[in-house]
Amino acid sequence: MDTLAQVPRTRASRGTIALSLATAVVVGAVAAGSANAHADALTPTARHELLQRFIPILYFHASEVWAPVAVERFLRLARVERQTAPGRWMQTASGLPTSTAGCTSTPCYRFNLPCSLKAGASCYERAAPTLSDWKRPTIYGRVLEVPAGTAMPAGITGTARYLVRYWLFYSFDDWRSRGDRLWQAHEGDWENISVALDDHLDPIFAGYSQHCSGTVRAWSKVQRVETHPLDYIALGSHANYFSEASSPTQFLRCVYKNVDKADRSKARRLVAAVQNGVTDRTGHARELAPTGQRPLQLIDLDDSLPLWARFPGRWSEGELLWIGRIPTRFTRVRSGLGPATPRWNATSIPALWHTDSS
Repeated sequence: MDTLAQVPRTRASRGTIALSLATAVVVGAVAAGSANAHADALTPTARHELLQRFIPILYFHASEVWAPVAVERFLRLARVERQTAPGRWMQTASGLPTSTAGCTSTPCYRFNLPCSLKAGASCYERAAPTLSDWKRPTIYGRVLEVPAGTAMPAGITGTARYLVRYWLFYSFDDWRSRGDRLWQAHEGDWENISVALDDHLDPIFAGYSQHCSGTVRAWSKVQRVETHPLDYIALGSHANYFSEASSPTQFLRCVYKNVDKADRSKARRLVAAVQNGVTDRTGHARELAPTGQRPLQLIDLDDSLPLWARFPGRWSEGELLWIGRIPTRFTRVRSGLGPATPRWNATSIPALWHTDSS
């Protein structure tokens, strides 16, 4: 539980200053349409207005390559593959699956970009102009009702009635230590930000995903511009942080959990070869906000979910940890299966986090 003291006055660019008037309009509209929120379900219009009201403002490190994009950009290149036997994958031409009926292996399906993780990050970097697009940044959102009796995170007062949830999708995750010595990478990176509201639609806390877990902070301690929380995105890993600082990363705990038992000692030796620099680095060189020259495009998932949102597989050929720019069989270890499709209906902590990826 994050219990840092009240943060200093927030950073606000010319683009974010313009949020005040728009926020006031949205707040009024939501309040007018939802005076009896506890008794009556929110209307689709009220839900969408809540999503607009709390869209985060994102800050990125100067070296960040991967922008949050619409999933379709990734799907143009990704193959759908089926595991026909342990470790054997075959491309399928039967369309995008939405169930695992008839499957005999787990996972049954995966997306796979036309690059090989075993060759390192270079192929993905060459594909970045196709897989990433800073001119059309995208954020997905959904408002969920929290079931009565759901436990609140430790240290949080009040009771959540709604979760305003956002997801960011990045085509590639390429965390690396300082000096590009230690790497950990996978395709198809999902991250999320959530804001919990009470019966009166007042914010209680915010929750940010970080690797295979996350951090919760009381709303009174969240840096924000009006109702928009600030989110500092870690370089490469895209973990979300409440403040701009180089933070000891939690990804190693995630890696050790996901690495096969037989490979854990090797993974620890690879990490031990890097004496320092195992941190998440953030920055503010690039800002993505709800308004401005290149505003975040909100895609509301409160309507019926698209086919890709029901994909029952992994969004990568796997995850890899390695030393040096180009991995070899001596300097790499498989560190997981890759992220699964988000649990769009999750309403509890720690179910908010994407637990299948680092």
